[in-house]
Amino acid sequence: MQRPQVIRFAAFVTVLAVLLGYVVYHRTSSEASVATVSTVGKKAENKLVNLENYFTNFRLRRDQLMSKEIATLEALTKNTGISQGTRDQAASTMVQDAQELKDETRIEGLLAGRGFPLSAATVTSHEVVVIVGGVQLTSQQVAKIANTATTVTGLPPQDVVILPKS
Repeated sequence: MQRPQVIRFAAFVTVLAVLLGYVVYHRTSSEASVATVSTVGKKAENKLVNLENYFTNFRLRRDQLMSKEIATLEALTKNTGISQGTRDQAASTMVQDAQELKDETRIEGLLAGRGFPLSAATVTSHEVVVIVGGVQLTSQQVAKIANTATTVTGLPPQDVVILPKS
């Protein structure tokens, strides 16, 4: 390389280093000032993630337990070594469990569509328990949740339990 090219190259590298230093300095200083503001935001975001994980894990465990129960009941219905009455009872319980799981899924889906994306429902023949993500629920929100549960299951409102989860 000739001497003028070396000088231009050195000047270019120097200017590039200064610009890079400027960008790094200002990025870290602006991030430091934003860090205090975003700490509150990160805590709220972490809380939301924890809530989402709670509901995901709740549904996953519920579905796993239901799958095991249905598999056990299905095995009972096919077992010729037990009485027909026991097999019929196992089949009836299996149908009831499948209906309850269907109702739980419908309630959760409808609640998500009605503004409650973080929810989980447990349905039995005599009670519905709905857990909803939120610190405080208004009376209108409680009514909307109860209405959804009673519409899906046909159970009266007094048999619907609504629990806020924060």
